[in-house]
Amino acid sequence: MEPQHLRIAGDLMEKIDEGDYAPGAQLPTEEELMREWGTSRNTVRRALQELANRGRIDTKQGSGSTVRRYRPTLHLASPAPAGSDAERYEAYINRLREEEGKVPTERLEVGREPAAGVLAGLLKLDPDNPRAFVVIRRCDRVIGPQLWQRQESYYPGFIAEGTALELPTDIPGGTKDVIAALGYPQTGAWDVIGAKMPSLKDSARFGIGPGVPLLVHERVAYSGTTPIRFTRTTMPADRHKLFYAEGDIDPGVLRTITDVSVYER
Repeated sequence: MEPQHLRIAGDLMEKIDEGDYAPGAQLPTEEELMREWGTSRNTVRRALQELANRGRIDTKQGSGSTVRRYRPTLHLASPAPAGSDAERYEAYINRLREEEGKVPTERLEVGREPAAGVLAGLLKLDPDNPRAFVVIRRCDRVIGPQLWQRQESYYPGFIAEGTALELPTDIPGGTKDVIAALGYPQTGAWDVIGAKMPSLKDSARFGIGPGVPLLVHERVAYSGTTPIRFTRTTMPADRHKLFYAEGDIDPGVLRTITDVSVYER
């Protein structure tokens, strides 16, 4: 027989999923749940902890438990009409600034590292060649005190060395235009997206609560058969949703789905 705290948690989860308790709504108090289920305070607290561990509620001592409210960023996981991923992020943070007073910032770091391991294989660089290296552009997007998203792009040294890609400044036209001007127009790419539970360091870096995985989006772009960029975007799953488009999509679609959350129905 299923333990009682899991039955209580399952019942509350079903009511959250069906909309009986909307995002931001207060759950019944511990006393109310104890009376409803004829059980102990410890059992009720274990049930609520189960929901907190799954990232579905927030619990504060003395304030009770509320259904978590999600406001995810739209991350374009494929090329799409009506603007770039950066522009969609800009629109999102402008809304947060107006509604919640949160101040967004971006931190850009540029560096080099030797080509080694899986990265060398993806970019077809010889790890035994001491002159083989990659240029790294790391952009951290921060909202308030929290790291919201980290994007790291790696460029073969033979392409990036001595170019604007090595400068720690924003590139108005985008790095794709810089690479194309160097004789390597992007002709194709592949993507892999997965999820993993964060390490302790990741949890602290992103300010991740219990039960929240990280989404990791990896892309290798090519010019013909030459790999020209490997990009890894890391983002907490409760703050991002991925958008893929195929075919002739009206630009208004992006505006329509911006406020759609998989957590709300």
